[in-house]
Amino acid sequence: MKIIKRTYLLFFLQWQFILMLSLVSCKKDDSSVNPPISDIPEIALQSVSPATVHNLTDSLLFVISYIDGNGDLGDYEPDTLSLWITDERFPLTEKFHIIPLAPQGASIVISGELKVILDHIILKDQSALSETANFTIKLKDRAGNWSNSITAGPVTVVQ
Repeated sequence: MKIIKRTYLLFFLQWQFILMLSLVSCKKDDSSVNPPISDIPEIALQSVSPATVHNLTDSLLFVISYIDGNGDLGDYEPDTLSLWITDERFPLTEKFHIIPLAPQGASIVISGELKVILDHIILKDQSALSETANFTIKLKDRAGNWSNSITAGPVTVVQ
């Protein structure tokens, strides 16, 4: 009789432990911990270099991070210019083609970095010894959604 009671007690405790473990391990998905990623692209400036460039000879390197909720950054058509960098002194906008950053037809979250070179920075006033330049950058996805705008600079342009 003791053996049966002991076996029954062990069996009961095991099931109680399993039930408690399953209740504790089940949690409702809390989207505030991992909020959904927007289908509208978001960009951030990682760096712009160098801090000083020479008129008509040096180039600037912009490193821009991006995240997009549905992976529709870049375009298959090479004439589509979806990355815009505007020199705020003029304003003069240089436009760049971005290759597709996700497989065709995929709707996936993508993130990464873009490295963009802007050639031949010039002095607006050719008689000046130096000027300070700031640049506004934005990115458009294939659905036509513009990212946030970011500002890079100041960059000093010298003779």
